[in-house]
This record gives sequence, structure tokens and C-alpha cells, in this order.
Amino acid sequence: MTALAASVGPVEVEVIVATADRQRILGRRDGDAPVPPRLRLGAAWPPPSSQLPGAVAAATGVAVALVEPLDATLFVAEPLDGEPTGGYAWFDADTFGPGIVRDWLDRPTAGTGPAWYRPGWYARAVDWLDAALAGQGVRRTGPAAQIRHWTTSCVLCAPTTVGRVFLKAGLAHLAHEPELIGHLARTWPDAVPRVLASSPEDGWWLSADFGAQPPVRDAAGALRTLARIQAGTVGRTAPLIELGCPTLTLDDLAGRVPALLRQPRLWQPSGEPDRARLTRVGMWLQDRCAELDDFDLPESLVHGDFHQHNAADGPAGPLLFDWSFAAVSHPLLDLGGWLHAVAEPDARRHVAAYLEGWRHLAPPGVLQEAWPAARPVAALFELVKFADLADRMGPAYEFDYLPMAYLWARRVQDAYAGRGTDLTGWPDSR
Repeated sequence: MTALAASVGPVEVEVIVATADRQRILGRRDGDAPVPPRLRLGAAWPPPSSQLPGAVAAATGVAVALVEPLDATLFVAEPLDGEPTGGYAWFDADTFGPGIVRDWLDRPTAGTGPAWYRPGWYARAVDWLDAALAGQGVRRTGPAAQIRHWTTSCVLCAPTTVGRVFLKAGLAHLAHEPELIGHLARTWPDAVPRVLASSPEDGWWLSADFGAQPPVRDAAGALRTLARIQAGTVGRTAPLIELGCPTLTLDDLAGRVPALLRQPRLWQPSGEPDRARLTRVGMWLQDRCAELDDFDLPESLVHGDFHQHNAADGPAGPLLFDWSFAAVSHPLLDLGGWLHAVAEPDARRHVAAYLEGWRHLAPPGVLQEAWPAARPVAALFELVKFADLADRMGPAYEFDYLPMAYLWARRVQDAYAGRGTDLTGWPDSR
């Protein structure tokens, strides 16, 4: 759900490895005072959170679990095992001078972040994972790796006697994901993950290995699979709503526009935007919602965060996962995020493959006209998602969401200005 295309070039990340009481911190001497590990990762994608635990262990000899990101290139971690090597040692917290460690120590200990940002969460989650496996006659055969650790969710991957399993924890308002997947699996068992266990009180659930790694290679197949699932929910959305999927109508999206306009930094991160122009953009967006509504396409399930890294080439065809943001809404809105990093020639093919799945519900000509009308509304849909997450999680974690909010606000303004209207995807998709 973050920047979806692979980023290039190395990235430097600092890690504060501290005991739960914050009294001992891992560092190495640099002049008169110790400094925490500073690591150079080969690329910014996959996310640093999936690369860091191994990089820290290789550089320092200490196995760690990530606790909390303080910004995009600064993490806090807790020690799990091992003794420092490579010039690293444990230091009393008061030996660190001004800088990132001292700034972190001076922060209040009670944060507003999710449960997985607290020391000890990793050990508790692994204990639950082991118990859930034992109940099925399975055992873990190696450590549980953190493969995603950010404000929206935490994902662990563990090897077992029957293959890999994945534990996911998500935000409370996204907790309907495992129940929704179980519901979809009754009709499309090969197209969604297999839920093995869940702990609703903790917001945890366990799934079997997908049998493939994202990103999906069969992009057209993934889009046809989504369209097939969506079309199968037309007229059958009541069970989805009962499971916890929110409803977001085009009227709802239009109604969100005034609140977004009252956040000028979304539209111009630095400086003061032209408020009269923003008002015109807002009125234009609301008109686009009404225009799309006139096509009278039925509401269905929407994935809500559909892109190539949330799909994989499973043994029986494309498998779609990460349904955290699933909702009942206008189906074409899922195309906005999918086309985020897709070059124009592929975008045309991908949209054609997706619309093919809807031809039994709407005339081809209507579908072909509907996507250009839906395109700015799809950008609004993405902007609403990221702005909402930033508001929910507060200023300390805005760095996880605002860059994407800025991008989608820019795409809305580009569409208003007529830039890229001849394109199927986005002008800056590459």
C-alpha cells in the first residue's frame, strides 16, 4: 500500500537497539560517545523493515525484532539473542550524547502507535503462532521473520513442518480481513489465501503459504480474477457489510471532498495553495463523482489496495491477498491503485483485461467510456484512504502515509488541469 514500484539505489537506515527498560543500548564507539548501528541497504524496496533484522544481526551479532519506526530511515528494535561483535557493545543509555538516541529517550514511553510497536509484542505473537500450529499438529522449524512492519500492519513469516506460514496483525478498523477472506474462499478458494487460525481479540490471523512470491507476473490474469470476484458479489453485498466491510458510495466520496480541501498541505506540501483554485478542483471532483454515477454500474466488493505486490502467481492461477481495505463501492476504483506504477502500453492492456470481466453486466461501449470518467474519482479514492490513515494514526506516523497522499492529490489536480487525459494510466506512472 505504500510506494508500489521498486525503488532503486541504496538507502541508509539507523537502528536504536534497546532493552525494554531503555537502560542498555547497542552502539559502537565514535569519538567520545557511542553511536547506534547505521546500515546501508541495497535498495529501498523491499521495505527496510523486511531487510533490517538480518542486516542488524550480520553487522552486530545481535538478533533483533523491530519495535517502532520513528521515520522512514530510523527504527527502534529490541534484542532477542546473541552477543555484540564487530566493534559493537552494550552501553548505558546516559552515555549517548545529543542525537537520535537522546531524542528518542526523551520521548514519552506511551506512544499512540499500534500494538506491534511495543516491546515484547513479537515474542507474544510468536508464542500464539506456535500454539496455533500445535493445535493442528504442526511445529515451527526456524525463527519467525518480520517481512513487513509499519503503522498499518505487521507480517511475520515462519518455516514449519508443512511449509511456510504467515502471521498478520492489522489496525482495528481493518480487522474484518480474515473473515472476508474466509467468505470469499467458499466460492474462490484458489484466488485468496487460506486462513489457518485467527485471534480476533488480538487482531492476528495465520495463513498458509501462497505457493508463489509477489509481484504477480500474470497481471492481466490478476485483473480478470478481481473482476470475476467483484462481479460475483453484485447484488450480494449484504454479507460483506455484515462481515465488517465499510460502504463507500460515490456520494460518500463526493461528501469527503470539503474536508480534504480544508487540509491545504495535501494539495501543496510547501507554501500556500491557491484556495480559489482548490474550490474549483473540489466542485469539479464532485461533478466527476456524479458523472461516474450516471453510468449506473453496480456496487460490488472492492479490494481497496489492489496492486502488483498484492497479487501472486499461485499454483492454480493468480492469488489476491491483503484485503485489509476491502469495501463495498464502485468496482472501477480499484484500477486507480493498480495503474499507479504501470507504463502506458501496459495500462491499456490491463484495463482492457479488467473490463472484459464486466462485459456480461454492462455493454462494452459503456465500460470503455466509464474508465476515463472513473479515473479522477479513483485518484480521489486513494487520496481519501491515505489522508484517513494519516488522521487516524496522528502526526508521529504521518511519514508512512503523507507521501502517497501528496501523490494522489497531485494526480487529482493534474486531471483537473487536463494533463494526461489521453492516457489510460497516470502521466508519471514510470
